[in-house]
Amino acid sequence: MIGKDQNTALLTVGNAALKNPALTDYANYCFDREKGLRKEAFKHLDKFIQSTVAWTFDKKIDFVKFLFPSFENVQDADYGPFPQPLSDKLIKPTLTKWCDNEQTDNNPFRWYGKYYRSEEHLLKALDLNPTDDLARQTLLSWWTYNIYYSVHHLPEGYIGEPFEDIKLGEKIKAEIQKLSTAQLREYWTKELEDDLELVRNYIDWKTFGHADFEKWGIENKKQTGYGLTRTYYYEE
Repeated sequence: MIGKDQNTALLTVGNAALKNPALTDYANYCFDREKGLRKEAFKHLDKFIQSTVAWTFDKKIDFVKFLFPSFENVQDADYGPFPQPLSDKLIKPTLTKWCDNEQTDNNPFRWYGKYYRSEEHLLKALDLNPTDDLARQTLLSWWTYNIYYSVHHLPEGYIGEPFEDIKLGEKIKAEIQKLSTAQLREYWTKELEDDLELVRNYIDWKTFGHADFEKWGIENKKQTGYGLTRTYYYEE
């Protein structure tokens, strides 16, 4: 089921595609998909993909350059407007070949890295352009999630190795400092520190030797839980 934001994205991307006659079938895919006409939509998509077989490689790159900024700037545009057949038959092969030959433009590496989940490509994007906040934030989201995953079942149990998470936290801190604005640095620092606090508290509890982490937190006014809402203990 496609939701409201995804429908808006389909209309936004479809209307932008209409400006190029070569993308009419892709635009019609977007419009029919927004209407819920899935069968008709994919007929248009198949026709569009077939038409791209005769495209030059530069023309395929131009389509990628049209599509991915929408993914990065229009909410949910990387869902409905980016169906699996389009990804498998056109976008991924084009990005792969482009990255194999590109030496200066970091965009294809960022796009491949984010949408095909390749840390190697994101690091290459940052090597080519160290000021690419979009690439860096994608890495930060992956790395901070690893720490969140370790602590998200506390106080019941810790998943992972806390000292490894502390090391990862130091790696993340170094990357946060490379972000271009204070606002971004503050945001990611808070995201990281909220979870590192739990990691440090868990390590302290294990070192202390208390039998129950949650009771230890109550006794020491330390945070021990992380779920839909955080669990804090305050002085009364």
